[in-house]
Formats: sequence, structure tokens, C-alpha cells
Amino acid sequence: MTMESRPKKLNLGCGPGATADGWIHLDGSWNAWLSKHRMLRWLLKACRVVPAGLLGTVWSSNVIVHDVRRGLPLASNSLEAIYASHLLEHLHLAEAMRLLSECHRVLGPAGVLRAVVPDLRAIVMQYVNDVDRTGAALPADTMSAADKLNHALLFRRPEPPARNVVLGLYAALADFHSHKWMYDSDSLIGYFKQAGFVSVCERKFHDSQIEGIENIEAAERVLNGAGICVEGVKPS
Repeated sequence: MTMESRPKKLNLGCGPGATADGWIHLDGSWNAWLSKHRMLRWLLKACRVVPAGLLGTVWSSNVIVHDVRRGLPLASNSLEAIYASHLLEHLHLAEAMRLLSECHRVLGPAGVLRAVVPDLRAIVMQYVNDVDRTGAALPADTMSAADKLNHALLFRRPEPPARNVVLGLYAALADFHSHKWMYDSDSLIGYFKQAGFVSVCERKFHDSQIEGIENIEAAERVLNGAGICVEGVKPS
């Protein structure tokens, strides 16, 4: 493949089913790493260390496994677009800021960055609505508004890490999948601007300057309060 024919768009945190043409698909999650190590997956399954559902997930061979906290393995000014869906919230804020700076570095002039994150405002508003609607009169088997909020924020699992050494190690490695920092549109727009992007704004589902966005942006990750889309441009 010549340099001219290589994909110029990057799908960060792509997940297992990434197959869209014209994109580099990259994922640094523990599950993505496991997908490339069949013997280890078999061993973890035999020892019942990892939930069977995770080990059964089929990952596309197109996916490049790379930890984005180590920077992006791409040349400066080499891309025209970057898409990141439900990735930034899995990073500590300082790590997310470094990733935004890396995106700015690898994008060429007028390159576009689009990020989708869970909508903190929608999550909090749902909590407020639940509190207003239910009050204190909750049946014993009903999840409280506070518990729903904690589940939606996904900062940590309800159970502490296992004391078993192997299980504890897996829990530590899989901690990437918990949320570290949450955003609303105003805060994410502000962080885009701090990283050097201009013309930053919130956009609707599939409303983008990135050609072919409909091939990778999933409705269930954006609509009905599931996420907000923010887009910015690297200055020319």
C-alpha cells in the first residue's frame, strides 16, 4: 500500500467491530489486547478469571492494539480526521489532555477531531428527575436515584477487587474500562480549545465535517442522552 493510498482517518477506541474502509482502527483496551493472545484467553477462561462474555467477543483483524496513553504512533500532520467515541472518559483528565494534544499533532492543517463522550448533563438531569419523581417512598427492591447515578457514572464496580492475586491483577489491568472523568459539552469544548483546536462546537448525530462519519458513528452511543459530540479543527 502506497503512502497516498493509506487511510488518512483514525478511529480511536474503535471497539471490536471496526471494519469501515478508509480508517485506521485503533483500540488500547485490555479486551482488545486479549483478542490478540489466544492462548492467554484460553488460560484465563479455564481459570474463570475473566467473564466468559468478554472472552467470546470477536475482534476484527483490522484493529491495531495500542495504548493511547503512550501517545499516537503516527507522524505529525499525517491525518485529515480523528474520531474518538466513548474513550476520553476512560482516561484521567491529564491523560485526556495529552491525548487531545497528540490528536492536534498528528492532524494536518484543517484536520478535524470529533469526540463522543457520555453526556454528564443528561446523567445528572436524569438523577434530578428520578429524585423529584420518587421522593423517599421507594419499594425495598427498587434502585434508588443515587444508585442509578453511580451506575451511570461508571466510576467503579460495586464490588471491591478480588484478593486472589490473579483476579486482582486482572481487575487492575481492566481498570481502564472504568470512567475517570466526565464531561458536558461546555467542558469538552473548553478542553478542545486548550489543546489548540478552533471552530469548536457541539454537533448532532452524523452532523460532521468528516466524510463518511455515518460508517463509524453508532446511534446507540449518541442518541437519547447516551453521548454528546464535540468537533474542532486544527488551524490551517
